[in-house]
Amino acid sequence: MLGEHPNYFKEKLVVLVMKYIPLRKYVLRDSRHIRWNWERSPVEEGLIRYHFIVVNDKGRERIMDKILAQLQKVSPGIESIRKLEGRVANSKMGYLFESFDSSLAPSVIDWKGLGTIKRDPELYERKKGSENIKDYVADFYER
Repeated sequence: MLGEHPNYFKEKLVVLVMKYIPLRKYVLRDSRHIRWNWERSPVEEGLIRYHFIVVNDKGRERIMDKILAQLQKVSPGIESIRKLEGRVANSKMGYLFESFDSSLAPSVIDWKGLGTIKRDPELYERKKGSENIKDYVADFYER
């Protein structure tokens, strides 16, 4: 009979709660995560410039290599445009920031197995003023 199992309602409540919990709109800067964004490449038309920040206490290079392998599916021989490493303030975490140009569309990237991923609309090339993208990354994580 419906509801006779002692955990029936408890299990249904757990399922309901899990379905309606909204995904976090932010990630803590001192937690393991990947922040990323893309924009049109300012250098070459038809390419997309990707920016990735991997925050972790270890294995940042390995995770970045997995991301790079995704980008190289279509565009072999991708080179890093910039690279910046640093420590997250008041944390045991470090970060690795890299930018790449690729012809691969963002929808084709397979994010499985990479952990918590958040698109950061503030991660883009700065054209005005003295601040650049490296300053934004360093300010966000180191201060």
